[in-house]
Amino acid sequence: MVTPAATLPPRHRLSAAEWAQRNLFDGWANTVLTLVTLGVVVWAAAALWRWAVAAHWGVVTHNVRLWAVGLLPLGQLWRAWWAGGLVVAAAGLTAIGAAARVGPRALAGLWLGTFVAVGWLFAPIRLDQVGGLYLTLLLAAVSISASFPIGVLVGIGRTSQLPAIRWFCTAYIEGIRGIPLITVLLWFSIFVSLLSGETVPRVMRAMIGMTIFSSAYVGEIMRAGIQSVGRGQVEAARALGLSGWQTMRLVVLPQAFKNMIPALVGQFISLFKDTSLTVIIGLSDLLGVGRSLLALTEYLHDVREVYVFALVVYFVFSYAMSHASRVLERRLGLGER
Repeated sequence: MVTPAATLPPRHRLSAAEWAQRNLFDGWANTVLTLVTLGVVVWAAAALWRWAVAAHWGVVTHNVRLWAVGLLPLGQLWRAWWAGGLVVAAAGLTAIGAAARVGPRALAGLWLGTFVAVGWLFAPIRLDQVGGLYLTLLLAAVSISASFPIGVLVGIGRTSQLPAIRWFCTAYIEGIRGIPLITVLLWFSIFVSLLSGETVPRVMRAMIGMTIFSSAYVGEIMRAGIQSVGRGQVEAARALGLSGWQTMRLVVLPQAFKNMIPALVGQFISLFKDTSLTVIIGLSDLLGVGRSLLALTEYLHDVREVYVFALVVYFVFSYAMSHASRVLERRLGLGER
């Protein structure tokens, strides 16, 4: 009897020298290209190192609290740290619970309790006082968390058999996709303030605007994920007696979510970086703090230090999200079967 392992090609691990010979120095053209690229990388790295050593990093090291939380009063600082710590702890427990196959109701209860505790901690804080990296992460976390369920509903609605629901969801997606995010942010910042005064904080307006904007894109990704599931599976599920909702919940959505992971993570990384646009409506997120520091006479010439620091912070968080996505894709076997 032939086992599946016996049919696989033999594994051969290349040594470092063999890998370099095969990938970097295979022929004269490849060798010249490798040497030129290596020279450019070494020259750029040496120039960057010389600049980094001579740079005035005091604009970062002397203003760590401002970069972290903006102008949040010292007396309220503990609330912000506790709220962030609770969310991080809930995320860690969720990951552990998912690995241990804990039921979704228990995880939903965990997050409901976390949201209640975070709401209680933030109740005395004026959201417009929060700034820096904390505001960037807060905007991204709230917008991503809120846009995902809305986008799922809109995506399902766009594939609905009911014309009224399908037309409404299509109009919402196409309408929002035709408007720049800056326009949405300005609309909520100006027109909502005309209707409600200062009742709605600017941070809340930014969260609502970014959620509405991102939900349209998530909805379109959801539609593509649903349509990636073979129609034969839907017909087979209906033939077995499942209702339309049961077919969607038990057959279509699990496969659609799996196929949507790369596109969803890309959308959420883009949304995280788009939080920098809130500086236009006067919020002091990470980039806003940098611009505020550059307005001070002491740091007037530290432009490169400020933007390099912001670049590194955005890159670290974006890369972490991308790496987590790749780990999840490998565990789910995405693209392998």
